[in-house]
Amino acid sequence: MGAVFGDGTRKGAGFGWWWHTPDDTLDKMDPDLLARDTKVYVHAIWRLLTDPVLPLNYAAAAAALDAQLSGLRQQLDGRFDLSGLTTRVARLRQQATAVNATAQAVTDASAITRFNQALVAVSRAMVPMDYTTGDRFGHDPALPQPPYPVLDVVRQLAAAAPDSDQARFLAGAATRACNRLGFALDQANQALEACRNSP
Repeated sequence: MGAVFGDGTRKGAGFGWWWHTPDDTLDKMDPDLLARDTKVYVHAIWRLLTDPVLPLNYAAAAAALDAQLSGLRQQLDGRFDLSGLTTRVARLRQQATAVNATAQAVTDASAITRFNQALVAVSRAMVPMDYTTGDRFGHDPALPQPPYPVLDVVRQLAAAAPDSDQARFLAGAATRACNRLGFALDQANQALEACRNSP
């Protein structure tokens, strides 16, 4: 793991002690990793700029979120209800799969615009859930985070001793976190549903 994060075994692209400091200079980079990463970025940018419909697969994102929730459900062992989230995630996966299948055949300019606007709306709802602990008005430190950091407090609840004071306090915070994620999922689902139901 140390090689990935740029310790003495290999130069990495980030997360070393120097990352985002004045000492983050060219001697900290591995040229092969830099070339590989540049190719990945160029390919992604090329697709974003040239594909008529944005190449964003929220069915895969929903599957990844479902895997996170499934693991938490097992750890919680019935102590906290995640069914509201899992229902919304299943709906997102179903709708995104349908949008993906339809988007490939879209040629009408107004339909392309409608699909792209829906995918941007889904991104605005879901990306902060997967990459930040706060909201658009705060800045997270440049440190590694688990997938869906919005669920961190639910992870803490799963690790807490059942019926402890800590678990009781965390249950309230976990409810708020799930409400936040549920709201984002509702926004994403509404955007995809409106896109699919437009003539």
